Amino acid sequence: MTEQIEKSGIRGHHKKAIINLVNRLQQDSDYLAVIITGSVAKGLAREDSDIDCYLVVKDEIFQDRKQRDRLFYYAEDGCDYKGGYYDGKIINSDFLQAAVEKGSEPTRASFEGAIVAFSRIPNLDELVSRISVYPEDRRESNFKDFFAQVELYGGYFADRALALNNAYLLSQAVSQVALFAGRLILAYNRTLFPCHKSMMSSLERVPEKPKSYVQLQNEMLARPNKETISTFVECVRSFHDWGITPNESVSRFIVNNEWNWLEGEPPLSDR
Repeated sequence: MTEQIEKSGIRGHHKKAIINLVNRLQQDSDYLAVIITGSVAKGLAREDSDIDCYLVVKDEIFQDRKQRDRLFYYAEDGCDYKGGYYDGKIINSDFLQAAVEKGSEPTRASFEGAIVAFSRIPNLDELVSRISVYPEDRRESNFKDFFAQVELYGGYFADRALALNNAYLLSQAVSQVALFAGRLILAYNRTLFPCHKSMMSSLERVPEKPKSYVQLQNEMLARPNKETISTFVECVRSFHDWGITPNESVSRFIVNNEWNWLEGEPPLSDR
């Protein structure tokens, strides 16, 4: 597998660090695979970028580490360049299969461009390639779910925050408007939502979005008031028919935000 690394366009010092990691871990039978991800795998790395990776271990090792909250892998040894380190997550093979079947968009996006540097698992390359596929079956439903969030946070909650001079509620409302408007535009372009840190750069790259979208969003975030919020919401609303009426938006919001505990454990923010 290291031949694939050698032939890639990865910077030389990153290649060396990856090979050092593989040489170390393949001597331990508990490790089944090393999957390189992040900016290094995508060819977007800076000179000092860290090495993002998934380390696949045997099921019993994974369960033990999960019980002990030891699913994060950090090491500097082997990264022989300034600022270098390994930033890894410990997973098992079941995690990979689950990611194919039901992975969240950030998890799917984390496997974009992934390189299998070492594997004892047959056909792992093919399995990994199936993870970073946009979930087309959820696109239309996501349109409705996401726009309901934009509609409610950009309307009712923003209005109440401004009327009550509630800085916390206003901050939360505009951040949710920005998040779910961004999710809508990414979904429209069939682009996976990577994470909060990378969402803005992803939005700048997608070809189809409202005119002045980024500018209007930044104005709303910098100066959240009735005008900037409503202008941004209207630019999103008029860009596409998202398939949901205002009354239906309220119903969706209730199910997704207030009754989300009915079909599973409440989200961490509501426990």
